[in-house]
Amino acid sequence: MTNTSELRVITKRIMSSYIDCYIGQWEDETGNRLSIWKADDETCFVSFFNAHDSQPIRRPWCAEKPSVEMVARCRPEYGPELIVELSAEGAGFTLHLNFEAAYILDDARRDALVPALSRSEEDKFLDQYYWYFGPLKHYTRMNA
Repeated sequence: MTNTSELRVITKRIMSSYIDCYIGQWEDETGNRLSIWKADDETCFVSFFNAHDSQPIRRPWCAEKPSVEMVARCRPEYGPELIVELSAEGAGFTLHLNFEAAYILDDARRDALVPALSRSEEDKFLDQYYWYFGPLKHYTRMNA
């Protein structure tokens, strides 16, 4: 029988290889791009570039910081998604990216990152910024 610490080690190994699925350049159907690179087995950095001018956006909810080198983590104890902090960690918006191999809702059945957005219920001031995210669409790997 496997003890709890052995299960944690096994889970960490699985997740550290799973995080590699997220690494690379991704684009949605409107031309918005995500660039994701690995820092370690649980942490990545994510940059977002908008479709209009291929530049990062300024985040008014985050002291106008550009959408580059945002910290993202894969937390094995909670699941395989990559969680991107769009503000200070634990506050403001959080982007959740789920890797889907041969994504069924992609016409070409390409691997995809499926986004979702969350925030704390208490952060009602963020309501005014939802338009920045438009309708969230899945991202597919560029040059795949």
